[in-house]
Amino acid sequence: MQQSPLRPRDLNPTPVSAPRIAVVVPIFRHSVLLAEAIESVLAQRAGFPIQLILVNDGCPHQETDLVCREYALSYPERITYLRKPNGGLSDARNHGIRHALAAWPSVDAIYMLDADNRLRPDAMANAMAALDAHPDAGWIYPNIDMFGLTWAGDYGGDYSLLIHTVMNICEAGSLIRRQVFDAGVCFDTSFKSGFEDWDFFLTAAEAGFRGRNIDNFGFLYRKRAESMLADSERDADAIRSEMRKKHKRLFSPRGLLELEQEEAPRYAIFLADRGEVLLTVDPDAADARRLPAAEFEQLWWRTQTDNSQHHMPPILVMTHSAVLEQLRDARLLHGVLWTMERRLSRHCFTALEIEPREAERIGWSEHEAQGTAGLNAAMLMVRPGTLAAIVRDSSIAWATGIASSPCAMPATLMRLQLPEALFSGRDGLYTSAAHDFVAMTARFHASAHRAALNHSWDWRNADIPWRARTQEISRVPTKADAAYPRVAGGGRDIGFVLPLVEFGGVERVALNTARAMKSAGWRPHLFVLEAQSCQFSAEWRETFESVTFLADANFSTWGPANSNYLGTDVPDWSRFGDQRHATAMLAWLDAVVNFHGGAISGVMGRLKRFGVKTALSLHLSDQSPFRRLVGNTYLGLAFEHAYDLVLPCSEQLGDWCHGMGIPADKIVPLLNAPSFDLPEGALARIEARRALRSPQDPLRVIYLGRLDHQKGVERLISIVEAAGAARLPVEWRLIGKAVLGDNAPEIPPHIAGLLEPPLTTPEGLADAFEWADVFILPSYYEGLPLTILEAMRSGVIPMATDAGAVTEVVRQGENGVVLSQDDTVAEALSALTRLAGDPDLVQRLSARARQDMHGRDWDGAVEPLIERLEIMQAADRRKK
Repeated sequence: MQQSPLRPRDLNPTPVSAPRIAVVVPIFRHSVLLAEAIESVLAQRAGFPIQLILVNDGCPHQETDLVCREYALSYPERITYLRKPNGGLSDARNHGIRHALAAWPSVDAIYMLDADNRLRPDAMANAMAALDAHPDAGWIYPNIDMFGLTWAGDYGGDYSLLIHTVMNICEAGSLIRRQVFDAGVCFDTSFKSGFEDWDFFLTAAEAGFRGRNIDNFGFLYRKRAESMLADSERDADAIRSEMRKKHKRLFSPRGLLELEQEEAPRYAIFLADRGEVLLTVDPDAADARRLPAAEFEQLWWRTQTDNSQHHMPPILVMTHSAVLEQLRDARLLHGVLWTMERRLSRHCFTALEIEPREAERIGWSEHEAQGTAGLNAAMLMVRPGTLAAIVRDSSIAWATGIASSPCAMPATLMRLQLPEALFSGRDGLYTSAAHDFVAMTARFHASAHRAALNHSWDWRNADIPWRARTQEISRVPTKADAAYPRVAGGGRDIGFVLPLVEFGGVERVALNTARAMKSAGWRPHLFVLEAQSCQFSAEWRETFESVTFLADANFSTWGPANSNYLGTDVPDWSRFGDQRHATAMLAWLDAVVNFHGGAISGVMGRLKRFGVKTALSLHLSDQSPFRRLVGNTYLGLAFEHAYDLVLPCSEQLGDWCHGMGIPADKIVPLLNAPSFDLPEGALARIEARRALRSPQDPLRVIYLGRLDHQKGVERLISIVEAAGAARLPVEWRLIGKAVLGDNAPEIPPHIAGLLEPPLTTPEGLADAFEWADVFILPSYYEGLPLTILEAMRSGVIPMATDAGAVTEVVRQGENGVVLSQDDTVAEALSALTRLAGDPDLVQRLSARARQDMHGRDWDGAVEPLIERLEIMQAADRRKK
């Protein structure tokens, strides 16, 4: 660090001593009180030299200059006097620090003393002894003992950077190791309205240094009714805003979660079967701490009598290790903990019951549980402070009430339904969480430590109230009822957001995109916005690291709208709704992709400001009753600014996006491909089936998809009926179900008799396409249907209406049949007649369809997205 040029009026720039500590006193308008500060430094009882540096920051009072000169002349070997034009407190401190470091290589530490404060005689000896004893400490900070307006504040306990983000726990009057300044940390001169010291220590912490409190420091803080600090508090919100911008990573949801995991675990997860307690935010984090139950109990009692200095996880969770494993297997552990914690805002308890269901689905429900008998809780979560209140209740009415009727106290009961496959190999399910909690409270209530609760053990006032509610700190950025309990750590996490997960093409695009990203080293996570249950078969469980239901009754994908953009409703929730929980659910991710989530576009701007990369997957425009294009594509245009990337499913849709005003460099086509891999041996069977097809065989025609209006189901019915009336040699298979029930046309009984249930496994889908010669899709509107691509890969001739990007892959008379929107039924009947009578045409179109799909897969489709995301992340790293 370069030495500041000294002016002729600087006195004693080179004293003869070799000081170990330099005390820097910036001075502006404190001329009368200055003498007390100087005398307190001169009176230090230390076994090493201390150099005092007085920095006159352009003070207008002549008395300041007179006092400084008098002392500098009286103590020439101990006091240096520097004068400079007014630059503010930070500039004055930096001026003194630079001078001290340049002038005295012997200085090991620098102490900041404001001109109106003072020190007890042993303060520097005590602080330097602590710095020597703790080489890992970057600075030693005091408790706050005030005079004037008297107050004694206890800032003891382990230093917490997490708590430091919400309150300034380190007074500027701290002894700071030289290495902190050598690392380039200094006071920010842009902070002129207060909190300069708060910003300084946050900067030091980001550089890897940590503080340490000592009880007997000996610092005395002058407190007046009006002061610079009181003035700063009036501008506190603005100053904090500037600090959040400067320390963006530290104040981000991800940064706060990492600190919470490291310093102040949120959950104490009591594992009843092991007699141990897991202290953590993220149960899957490698640094989760495990304690024997007896040791946990001792820690709990210590925090009850000295809770300003010691941390105890504020949220108690009573459960069993087998329950945690089952929730992990279902990919629901983090989502369940998050939802249960949010419900603690309503009640003291949230209980979880788990039950099996036959289908490969997961789902949840919840209701108020007061008065319900026989609570079979696999997990019980307890609101912060509840256990302490129960233990302090001399009547033990709460504990006995819970024991006699587990839900005598108001609680939220969540019921989770899981596939039966997740219950196999487990000897029964733990259902005694509520009863085990009662047993624990009874044990605590009978403890000999309970008598200590009636006594006060410290003369100082506990002045770090956040120590008892650290779980609220990670909520600050989103203001949600709970921060999502996932600590990202290393790796890259990407969220896939869908309103529901059933059998639709959008869901299969999400699944295959996630698969491709997982194979490239990303960790995919599924978020279900509106539905309370979803399909979650083995392939979904194997692909996604987690699944979370938003579980917010206020959210609606396409809810009430009082405004529209180019004719498309803009849901009120996306603009004015309570978005706290949706934001918290996603804010910890590296990237998030919205798959037709409608109103969820409203949170993307906030996520983007948190550093999350946001992408919008586009598939198709819907049609209004008057055939006007509307829907998710137009809503995406309305929120285009909130997205880093737009992912159209076809080149055609990408061109449309550009034509509608989306910048070209935002558009990364994510071209649809077949949504499942063919099972082993399927290719050989397909070749044999096509080669051995007899000219006398009936034409096998298949429909596979949703039985909704969009798909032209009424057209399909007419085509089936017309082919039957014409006695065409056609054999039909109609596979699917209605998903959007309010739009589903009525199916005549004679057609309903042909219907088969939806196919969801690759084996089932491959068998169906292997059977067929023609795949028919008479849709009114589409994107680029996956079923067309899957059919063509198996040599099935696509017969589809000219909708969306169908003609991007289906070429009339070359590899399929394109039907017009105006005369669909007649054209379909004509094409079926021609194909049924021309086996060579069937063979030719089938072969070309297969050839055109060769090499079209999701790894190739997703590669441009992965490359773009990694370029964006690398650019962000360079900015830091």
